[in-house]
Amino acid sequence: MENNEVNTEQIILEAAEAEFLEKGYGNAKTVAIAQRAGVSHSMLHYYFRTKEQLFQKIFKDKVQGFAQVFSVVFEQNTDFQETLKRIIETQFKFVAQNPQLPLFIIREILSNKENREWAIKTLFPHLFPFLSAIEKMLTTEITKGTIRPIAIHNLLMNILSINISTFIALPVLKENLHFENDEMLENFLNERCESNVQFILNALRP
Repeated sequence: MENNEVNTEQIILEAAEAEFLEKGYGNAKTVAIAQRAGVSHSMLHYYFRTKEQLFQKIFKDKVQGFAQVFSVVFEQNTDFQETLKRIIETQFKFVAQNPQLPLFIIREILSNKENREWAIKTLFPHLFPFLSAIEKMLTTEITKGTIRPIAIHNLLMNILSINISTFIALPVLKENLHFENDEMLENFLNERCESNVQFILNALRP
């Protein structure tokens, strides 16, 4: 694929992502996506035949990016506590870079059985190696008595819940905490990330 074709495809993907996040999958229109991207409707269909194909491409790219970030965590070969700390931080930072994604997933994926089944099929192959690795480490620590017994799915739900809730509440927090600049917001998010890490680690103490 030529460079100009790669650039056009990327522009369309960015426009589609903005349209989906803003309006939801059901209300997003390929005509509007083409207008955002500055291309003709026929050009959009040249690269992506359907709206569903566009959506799946964007979602798959997000999943792959998420999985690649986690692969770095496990490549560092740290102990359980440090690995868990980095997992929490990594997931938090990923959502910070994609703050509209949680609500979009809740609204579009969890409410639509077909999309939900497709999302699970897309997610699982990418995340299975990391889930297996963290479960093995978790079992070892429970056996040693260094942490209290907890099922892997409950631990992961705790991490997802506490991290994502920050960004679901962020629009309200911005209005009430009156962040004067980006630095204040960044400091708040860094403090919140550290607080989430400590909350999860403390909850695992025997």
